[in-house]
Amino acid sequence: MNIRRHISIALALALPLFAAGAAISKDLVVDLSSPVVRITTGFAGTDMLLFGAKAGDGDVVVVVRGPDEDPVVRRKERVLGVWINNDSVSFKGVPSYYWYASNVPVETILSHDEMERYQIGNEDIIIESDDDDANPAKVLAYRDALVRAKIRQGLYPTEQGSLGFINDTLFRTNISFPSNVSVGEFAIDTYLVRDHKVVANQTTLLNVRKFGLEATIYNFAHDQGLLHGIVAVIIACFAGWLANAAFRKG
Repeated sequence: MNIRRHISIALALALPLFAAGAAISKDLVVDLSSPVVRITTGFAGTDMLLFGAKAGDGDVVVVVRGPDEDPVVRRKERVLGVWINNDSVSFKGVPSYYWYASNVPVETILSHDEMERYQIGNEDIIIESDDDDANPAKVLAYRDALVRAKIRQGLYPTEQGSLGFINDTLFRTNISFPSNVSVGEFAIDTYLVRDHKVVANQTTLLNVRKFGLEATIYNFAHDQGLLHGIVAVIIACFAGWLANAAFRKG
């Protein structure tokens, strides 16, 4: 019932804009089933409904980007029977989460230049090295390794997601967020495509936040880093002592 109500609201909002025609060049109306993803104790991932309406002909592409991060990719080598970090490349401004969907394969409706411009697809995500003097071939190899790691973690897609049309105007898609999704502000860009070009777009913001005990621990760790570390060590030592005592008693 809530989904139908949200879609009806989207249509109601869209009709006046569409009726205005050229006076208001608004070809897209997009909304989410909720503006917040709530992470609480036992959070195992969730799905978010994105729905909207478009004016006239065209296909729709949705791209979701999580908060940027600056990861370091390390290559391990076995030396004297021990695996050690031998080399590394630092990256900057990498989306912590990435996902995209369309009603048709994006490569059939957009040119490569357009996909590159709007960063649509894993291969076209802009991932730059933090070292301007790094060897380009090396950076590319480590970039591919980073994307593969993100895919294994469920943070990047293995393939394009699906988006469906309810009729010629209304569309919807489900965005899946895994349990290890980052906290922060997510940007959801919806593009209207005609004649192999993006003709309109709208950005919708989504917040992923911790609530309850998860939020308390998270805030404490970030605001009181040193104290959090001391408490963690004390708890670990106590847990070890308790386990040892229980073992001896047994």
